[in-house]
Amino acid sequence: MNLIETFYEKISEQTFEPYGMLDAQNRIHTFGTDSKIIGRIFEMFTQPVLQEIANENGYILKTPESQTVYPDFILMKNEQSKEKIAIDVKTTYIDKDTSSLKFALGSFGSYMRNNTKNIEYSYTDYAKHYVIGFIYKRNGNAQESLIFDYKDRQKIECPFCDVKYFIQEKYKIAGDKPGSGNTENIGSISSCNFIDFELGRGPFAELGQDVYDLYWKYYPEYRASVKNYTSLNEFLSWIQKQKNLELLHDFDMNEVQEKVKAYIFKHEL
Repeated sequence: MNLIETFYEKISEQTFEPYGMLDAQNRIHTFGTDSKIIGRIFEMFTQPVLQEIANENGYILKTPESQTVYPDFILMKNEQSKEKIAIDVKTTYIDKDTSSLKFALGSFGSYMRNNTKNIEYSYTDYAKHYVIGFIYKRNGNAQESLIFDYKDRQKIECPFCDVKYFIQEKYKIAGDKPGSGNTENIGSISSCNFIDFELGRGPFAELGQDVYDLYWKYYPEYRASVKNYTSLNEFLSWIQKQKNLELLHDFDMNEVQEKVKAYIFKHEL
């Protein structure tokens, strides 16, 4: 299954125009522009698309029992599968088309290091990790927490407009900085160009999944007194001197170091 291709095919049939929440008296409560609510709305738009993909390809779609663990959605053949697919939905808004885009891509201080912390199943049970990203503009005319009769639903302003979306493997859009200065979250690349996310133009797309895993497994924790590196350039210099690094899965250290050297040579770092 080509998840990226299939997702785009299915999501293209979706319209993103929610009215609000319908109550038992056939009244609609408007959402307003709260980003947390809108983020949840896009998850709700995404789930039936993923369910359809799962049904057509012999997968089970599951959401974790706890809302505080990774990922948002899981595609799997069965509970015992070691080829599970993790899918996270990320949402952000922009003020104008030239705004810089950046996402927080999940923790680097938990399951990437001990395999089972804050994750459904084990990290080593997953073969792929995808991010579905939604970008939108806020609609300043959206009504905040008002109530409309169902027959008047056409009077409700959608809380967002100009929706764009992408799906990409997480490591291909990851950057080399945390999502914010005081958290242990992986930050995505930062770009004003939406296509950089759509095509996965981050540095690890070229360096590879193993380099990404090594970079973020050994990235210093926020309160660490000693920090071996805090940037990709520093990491590339540091890793060439290492011999006994470990990941939760098997990898070829010599191959990793050759990829790093080729990257340095190509980009003249």
